[in-house]
Amino acid sequence: MKKRQIKISWPFPDNEDAQLIWISTPFRYNNKMMIHAYFRLKGETKKIRLDWGSLPFLAIQHYYQNGVLSASKPPKDLKDIEITINPSAVHYYEKEWAIQGSPDIDISQSYNFTFQNQKIVLPLIEVIRSVLAPNVFLLYRLFESNSFPQYFTESADAGMFHLDFSSQYELTYTRPEYLYQLLWLLTNQDVRQVYENIAFAWIQTNSIKFDWDFKQPITITARVKENRGYLTILQILKVKNKQITYQRVSISHPELQLREKSNQPKKYTFHRLSSSNKDDALLLDQQVDGSHQGMELVQMNQQKHEYITIPTIKKLKRHTTKERNQIDENTKKYFGNTDNIRSTADVGGSRLTRGLEHQMLQDIQVQGDLKDFINLLKVLESNQEVLSIRVAVKELPQGVGKRKFAKLNDGITDRKCIIASVKMQQGELYKVIEVEREHKSLSTMILSSYKNQNWEEIHYQLLLNLVRDSGSWTSQSLNGIKNKG
Repeated sequence: MKKRQIKISWPFPDNEDAQLIWISTPFRYNNKMMIHAYFRLKGETKKIRLDWGSLPFLAIQHYYQNGVLSASKPPKDLKDIEITINPSAVHYYEKEWAIQGSPDIDISQSYNFTFQNQKIVLPLIEVIRSVLAPNVFLLYRLFESNSFPQYFTESADAGMFHLDFSSQYELTYTRPEYLYQLLWLLTNQDVRQVYENIAFAWIQTNSIKFDWDFKQPITITARVKENRGYLTILQILKVKNKQITYQRVSISHPELQLREKSNQPKKYTFHRLSSSNKDDALLLDQQVDGSHQGMELVQMNQQKHEYITIPTIKKLKRHTTKERNQIDENTKKYFGNTDNIRSTADVGGSRLTRGLEHQMLQDIQVQGDLKDFINLLKVLESNQEVLSIRVAVKELPQGVGKRKFAKLNDGITDRKCIIASVKMQQGELYKVIEVEREHKSLSTMILSSYKNQNWEEIHYQLLLNLVRDSGSWTSQSLNGIKNKG
């Protein structure tokens, strides 16, 4: 299968090689972590702002064409060699750096060491990109002090290491290649200490810097450029001899579910419409606020990691879901366009407040009509135009006196509703209210406003009126809401 290209908007002529000459220190812009990549062609340097998560695509001094980041060409006269970095021989070095063809000044940061009587320079950014954080999840956690507990809890017992992931951790990152890197980082205390100290340095100095406190030698296959008297590592192609200290690992995740086959028909199907665009490349858009749950992860660089031993990983599936393979005349069909826009921004984007407890779709446990509605929201969440969906499950207000609609048909169980907040990439906010029907005919309510509103008050008043009006959205009730703008 042909791999889809990853592209950015490109300021150079087509089919000409522009060389990546510099990757800037990361910086915060519109509440997102960004970098500047400097490309040079025919004596002209262009600065392009990229999401920090684009770093795995970038190989210094390599050549790029037509904005395609997923393919680069190395300069001539490079060689690939195997190098072992002895931790006791590494020294940090930094100096001001004038970027060729640009008025910008940055800080050059590197680690210098000797291997087989040859002086070697290893850029700090390449250690980040290839050793410590070779995927988007780990790249963004570098700037967050002690944020791992938001994504997983760790436990170890009798030689078994267990990771219990929360719904904030993308299910895609439970694939082996991501798990092995995470386990290597978590189970080697020296590696973990180096990684976690980066966040403290960032908070204090607003720069990325760390001491080479690895206790173990690191063996790499590197693409190097020979200079007068020393070698510069331009790209780490392979990290070798990595040790994971546990041989047995178990993981759990809310989306890891047992599937039971069912003869019941599907309640809905989702069909992606084919794109008429002959260029099937994925376009990275830095204006997109953030990637989101369920977004297809773009293919990163083909760097390899080799481990001394591979642990056995057991996936614990604690929930059961029905697998429906049939369709009938009652199966609803939903259609959506194939969108080639992608982002390497962090999951959730700048508007997701880290550390706050959110109700996410995967966390909601409901049955019946409300479960169908949650499944529909999951389909909606995969749409590129949707930034995020957060939901709350509430019981209908009781009102004054005996209100029959506030209870289900058994007269005892409180009737529930779901209130979904749907944020769009362009900033619009929609409130969607779905009430537990139990065979009653009741439309889904969708609200939006061009003004800032006290949504809690609006929700309560709407639902209270719904109970008073015996389960009907009356024109009087809705007009009262419309008058608020």
